[in-house]
Amino acid sequence: MNSKIDLLNINKLREKLKQGEGSLGMWVGITDPLAIEAIAADCNLDWILIDMEHGGAGWDDLKSILLGWKWANIPVFVRVPSHDHTFIARVLDIGASGVVVPFVNTPEDAAKIVSACRYPPVGTRGNAPRRVSRHYTQTEEYNSTANDHVFVMVQIEHVTAVENVEAIAQVPGLDALFIGPGDMSYSMGIPFQWDNPRLINAIQKVIDTGKSNGIPVAMAVDSTPEEVMERINQGIQLTTIGLDWMFMRNAINEQVENIKKLME
Repeated sequence: MNSKIDLLNINKLREKLKQGEGSLGMWVGITDPLAIEAIAADCNLDWILIDMEHGGAGWDDLKSILLGWKWANIPVFVRVPSHDHTFIARVLDIGASGVVVPFVNTPEDAAKIVSACRYPPVGTRGNAPRRVSRHYTQTEEYNSTANDHVFVMVQIEHVTAVENVEAIAQVPGLDALFIGPGDMSYSMGIPFQWDNPRLINAIQKVIDTGKSNGIPVAMAVDSTPEEVMERINQGIQLTTIGLDWMFMRNAINEQVENIKKLME
């Protein structure tokens, strides 16, 4: 297999997940290429995630982020806003390593998404990867191995999805189940009641199902190191730790506060 088309070290992440290890990701909102390169050039993250569902990133932003983060040699995932096959294909054609697709409630939904991410004969993805094929290798070579590289995550964020999670996890070609606890809690009529046993049990059900089917489970934790570690120990293998510009803001504020204390 040609290493040139190991879509931003996706195989390294796959191996880590296969070994049962946890991995750390970050939401990306900074779109300036120079700022991105400064962060990405010396970064120990395992992957990053761009939000095109709730975030403000557009197509030009996506291109800038992908180009800037190439220095980190880690997978770049994109959360798409819907199940639209054209949108998913365009994200992959631009160069994303994989997608996170929201509100996947049935195995039929999951199967259609997996198909949209892969070329025939195993899928329905259209053949036009101009940027990625030239960036990594020639089109024919890209197409011949892209099906094995693309990383497909579906969000389990509705009570219906929790009920169907066993069948969803058994869909061939699925790479991870991504828990969405916020929307899940809303669908249960218990919005943001993190300590509610129903929500706790639903989350645990997804984790247990992923483990029994050999499918990694992801979740946006975005909290303290202790809570991130707690989720990893619980069985979450892909966790986001926060948002890039929030880390930048917090670092600036911390530095200013420390200096001001010395000035008193």
